[in-house]
Amino acid sequence: LWLMSRTAYCILIERAAKFARSRGRKLRVFFERAGRVEDNELIAFARSLKKDGMPFDENNSASYQSLSAAEFRNIVRGEPRGRTKVTPMIQIADLVLYPMAKGGYDPTYRPYVSLMENKRLIDALLDPNERASLGIKYSCFERINDKGPDEPSL
Repeated sequence: LWLMSRTAYCILIERAAKFARSRGRKLRVFFERAGRVEDNELIAFARSLKKDGMPFDENNSASYQSLSAAEFRNIVRGEPRGRTKVTPMIQIADLVLYPMAKGGYDPTYRPYVSLMENKRLIDALLDPNERASLGIKYSCFERINDKGPDEPSL
């Protein structure tokens, strides 16, 4: 069973790892604990990236220049570490995620604009030509502007 959470996790970690590498840094991953099953899934996804690399067809994803398993092992430090909401930095996701998601279909949304202007989102730190392969991945919004007449509204 292919889960959207695996897709999202792999894309997020790869893009964060590429950004860290471009700045001469390493990456350590922290996540908000959700439950034993969910936490173990994230750890399994991370192990898979370091063992097998990206789980996508190499031909279909060639334009993204996917990292290899060896590159993940070199850039990403250790395994993801779970934290609770008691950790202040974990709460940042609650403050940033909704404006970031809404910015995918409404780039004039004020909190999104503010985050971009203050360089708090990865897209604000990248050249426009890098955003497609290194920036925020708006999988659900890619077809909004190109929606054909027979496609349902998104």
